[in-house]
Amino acid sequence: MNRKRFTTVLIAAMMVSVMALGIVGCKKAKATETTLESTEQTTTTTTTIPTTTLTEYSGPMPNDEPISWTETALETPATYYVQVSKGEFLNVRKGPNTTYEKVGTLTRGQTVVVVAKASGGWYKTEDGFYVSETYLTGTMPN
Repeated sequence: MNRKRFTTVLIAAMMVSVMALGIVGCKKAKATETTLESTEQTTTTTTTIPTTTLTEYSGPMPNDEPISWTETALETPATYYVQVSKGEFLNVRKGPNTTYEKVGTLTRGQTVVVVAKASGGWYKTEDGFYVSETYLTGTMPN
């Protein structure tokens, strides 16, 4: 039951209870000709809503992977577009192979700046991580 509906049902039940007590109290007061004092009860329900804290990203993460491959620096950095199927992602890795740890993903059409070509058909990004050249193109994918 959602919170709003629960609260409405709870208030209605409390009102019916108070009215019923009032009727019983009035009948009792008339029968005995005494004055009844009433006390109010307040029920407080506290609901804790869980929160999600996102880690703030503040620049390139350090790549602590020791280089054990060959890479050739490009004369000038080149910008490429990610060309993966719709709904798919391009993995960004610590080294130029799928055996290296994944550190992030790129989506279709996103740009990536590469600064070096590594062995095995991989590019080194300006952040120091690696993406497969198979999924990069010089033109924006449709």
